[in-house]
Amino acid sequence: MIGIQFNNNKIFSNKTNVIPKQYQLLINDINELEKTLKDLTDIELRIESFKLQNEYKETQDLNSLISRSFALTRESSLRTLGLRHFDVQLMGGLVLNSNKIAEMKTGEGKTLVATLPASLNALTKKGVHIVTVNDYLANRDQVSMGQIYRFLGFDTGLIQAGMSQTERKENYQSDITYVTNYELTFDYLRDNTTLNRKDIVLPAFNYCIIDEVDSILIDEAQTPIILADTSKDTSVEKFIIASEITNYLEFNKHYIVDEKNKNVTLTELGSQQVEKIIQTQDLYNPRDPWIPYIINALKANSLFFNNIHYIIQANRIVIVDEFTGRIMPDRRWGDGLHQAIEAKEKLAIRPRTETQASITYQNFFLMYPKLSGMTGTGKTSEIEFEKIYNLVVEVIPTYKPTKRLDLPDLLYKDQFSKWNAIAQFCNSVSTTGQPLLIGTTTVEKSDMLAQLLNEYNLSYQILNAKPENVRRESEIVAQAGKKNSITISTNMAGRGTDIILGGNINFQIQKELYDILILAKTALKQFKNLNDFEKYKLRSVRHNLIQRIRRLKTITQRCSQKFFSVLLTLITDKNFIELSDIDVLRILQENDRVAIPSISYQCAIRFLLNDLIFSTQKHHKQENKIVKNLGGLCVVGTERNDSRRVDDQLRGRCGRQGDPGTSRFFVSLDDNLLRLFGGQKVQQFLRNQIPDDSPIESSMMTESLNNAQKQVEERAYEQRKNLFEYDEILDQQRSIIYFERRLVLESPSIRNNTLAYGEQIVCEFIKQVKKKEIDLNQMIKLFENLFGRNLNIKLISKNYSNLTEFDNLELQNYFFQEFWLTYQAKINQFSVYGNGNKIFRNFERQVTLLNINTVWQEHLEKISLLREAVGWRGYGQKNPLTEYKREAYLLFTERKEALIYFTLYQLFRGTII
Repeated sequence: MIGIQFNNNKIFSNKTNVIPKQYQLLINDINELEKTLKDLTDIELRIESFKLQNEYKETQDLNSLISRSFALTRESSLRTLGLRHFDVQLMGGLVLNSNKIAEMKTGEGKTLVATLPASLNALTKKGVHIVTVNDYLANRDQVSMGQIYRFLGFDTGLIQAGMSQTERKENYQSDITYVTNYELTFDYLRDNTTLNRKDIVLPAFNYCIIDEVDSILIDEAQTPIILADTSKDTSVEKFIIASEITNYLEFNKHYIVDEKNKNVTLTELGSQQVEKIIQTQDLYNPRDPWIPYIINALKANSLFFNNIHYIIQANRIVIVDEFTGRIMPDRRWGDGLHQAIEAKEKLAIRPRTETQASITYQNFFLMYPKLSGMTGTGKTSEIEFEKIYNLVVEVIPTYKPTKRLDLPDLLYKDQFSKWNAIAQFCNSVSTTGQPLLIGTTTVEKSDMLAQLLNEYNLSYQILNAKPENVRRESEIVAQAGKKNSITISTNMAGRGTDIILGGNINFQIQKELYDILILAKTALKQFKNLNDFEKYKLRSVRHNLIQRIRRLKTITQRCSQKFFSVLLTLITDKNFIELSDIDVLRILQENDRVAIPSISYQCAIRFLLNDLIFSTQKHHKQENKIVKNLGGLCVVGTERNDSRRVDDQLRGRCGRQGDPGTSRFFVSLDDNLLRLFGGQKVQQFLRNQIPDDSPIESSMMTESLNNAQKQVEERAYEQRKNLFEYDEILDQQRSIIYFERRLVLESPSIRNNTLAYGEQIVCEFIKQVKKKEIDLNQMIKLFENLFGRNLNIKLISKNYSNLTEFDNLELQNYFFQEFWLTYQAKINQFSVYGNGNKIFRNFERQVTLLNINTVWQEHLEKISLLREAVGWRGYGQKNPLTEYKREAYLLFTERKEALIYFTLYQLFRGTII
């Protein structure tokens, strides 16, 4: 315990768990209904659920059904999962149903709480989306919580990466669908670029519950979500040359790095050096620009590092999410940065991408008529939730008072002293057997700490973005509370699996039993004739299985007499042999409480699992008590994160449901947070106060850290607010475009739409002639180019060169008639095909949709360039945002004109190959 002073220890504890009166009245009603529901059979409970659905059809009012629906869901949960919602969990469900954010501490059962409002809103049959941060959690929650919904007569869906459009559409049609924010947003963007109505997968939005809402709506809302397509103009050579040029540029002489804003600026001397190397006179030449390649190459070398911001997997750059510590294999940095990093790492440079569609999380989730969320750390971002999302954060009391002990931060002079102290601290704690959870900020630092622990001969588990560790994520987290365990993790947000003191015995038994069943199934598949297997090999396989069970019994104490007989019956079941490994795992995870096994292999597997769990309960209680006596889980933070919420998420992993726990953070003066935001005067003062190797606990240091985190959070908030404000005008334009697309996509015929396009372009050209923007001859040439044939204006005037001789109405009617004749002639061309009218309507729709997509894509590119350009207008005493909105409106108007002309041009000139 080197350097620890216990004089200012802080116990994080809530002594009361008082439920506000507005919720207590409803909770009392639910508790009263529970007494009645206990006497009903399973079938009668489901009938009650159908009654609520019918009542909603008649009244269209959910508020009158809240108590009955919550009571039914609680009873369903008790009968299927053996879990009964606590009163505070009922309050959490009521908060979620009230369009609010429920802040519930880690281990308080947020996943179970979501079933209450989900079941209630599923009565509308309009769909409920439960959004999680990764595929693993979505799958886990759908498998486990789905038992409650199915018991009540609802169907559940699950969206996972790699699913086909048909699978997605089918799952989204379910009453309750589990999906990640990533998949949901991209499905929305894909739906609004599709050319076929059948390819639309998302139904109309109704109600959404967001798990880890602060991670999704705040951390991941820093940048827009972009649906991109491969660009044809990727200049591979320029990326490689720019990467090589950085070797000849010196830091602070040729370029300046701004770590706070993650930006690089080329100095005048640097520009001259680059121009000399590549032998050009202008790096900013719009016809042959070099400056974006040079800046990206410098950023790649100065601001983005391997095992911190990305990892290299299968010779590809894979981004590491700085907030969750997970890899994001489907995401790429934009504007050429990703290619610059590939060039830096000497990897194959993949083509750049062009934006097809984009949206921010802010504007996407605001499309839901009813939105709510849950998290363990939402109160610190309450203002942002209210201002941007209109969501109020309400803190839910814990079921038991929290007894977590938060020790003061220890400040060291430098990184070397700090990491040595962390290793010594871990060695000291591990000798007692107390489990340790160590939070690091990057992959690199987690690996470095592992090497330090090796010097003390300590065994540990690492959880970071490397693939070999990601595959064992749930197993590592589940056993982080075992005696003598040491777990090193890059981030603990959204891990999903509870850390139970003494270890998660259910998870461990599932894994052991899974291994046993797969061993048996593999042995059985070797024999085509089961009689041969019975005669020659069953004894040998039995022996192997029994040996495996005996190893398991050292953990589980003893199994019932029926265990072995059920196991041996199971491994001779032909239906069991045909099961896939995934099916076996799913049955284990969907563990219904089965009292007596039947001949069904599902019931047999569940019986084996339940029998093992029952036989281990006594041993697990002993282990749990031992770890509690040791002080519970000890959480170590290796540095303060940029956000207080991330620190709180790490601390919240200990002290679960009234368990004891301890947390402590180790910091140094050269940590990024203090170095960039701590203030030079404070740093210099603290540096003079700290001995070479010994730490200090200082109120000034704590205040400096808090202020630094506040600065970072305020900067991040301003960035998100700025993104939201700039995207607001684009969101209005996006809504108009997507509405127009949907009308075109769903209308049986778009003839009226095409005719409206024709009338608009005629009126627009005549308007331009009247304003003398173009003359009559130019207008005629434009229409001839559009129609693909010559026009004879002499039919309405002999002196057609003199505009004053024309009557505007007469001129307008002439071009209307010419347009209608051209349109009808195009329809007649398709009459040679069988069912030509239908073919033309499809052709007309496809041309219109393709042009909407193309023109919108070009508009997004112009908007992106505009946003960069208006930033400089602040130096001219102009508001960049106002300038942006004004010019974005003008660009949108031009987009409409271009869309009409290009659509009609391709319609009249195009043909079917």
